[in-house]
Amino acid sequence: MKMDWGKGITLFLAIFVIATLSVVSYVISWDFYLVNNDHYEEGVEYQTTIDSKLRADSLDHHVVMLFDDEREAIKIIFPQDVVDQAQEGALQLYRPNNPDLDMKMAIDFSQGTTHVIPMARMEKGQWKLTVSWKMNELDYLVEEKVII
Repeated sequence: MKMDWGKGITLFLAIFVIATLSVVSYVISWDFYLVNNDHYEEGVEYQTTIDSKLRADSLDHHVVMLFDDEREAIKIIFPQDVVDQAQEGALQLYRPNNPDLDMKMAIDFSQGTTHVIPMARMEKGQWKLTVSWKMNELDYLVEEKVII
């Protein structure tokens, strides 16, 4: 069988169309979702988040987040003045690629300055740790990327 230009071009175009349709159907099958379902409200309220971060940065003593190799946990150490004055707080672990793994925990400041988050049940990968608290009727916020 002899191959001429016409058959070669037709074969090339057929392979190109099949490959393109395969890639398109594969991409369409991906699960696309927004990072957050209430992104509009969160965008409108983002100035309060910026203000909370600036207030946390302006504290004399900062919140420290450490990885504890021995206990395989994340340690969050609050300054004593924050523990003495804070009314309420929350720790949120956010997983960008799987919102089903997100975790939120209340902070009990009466337990002391150090709070531990065990990582045994957490999947490996990138997480965003957000620590927020209310002190003297003002909101404070610290965010850190954590890679396990």
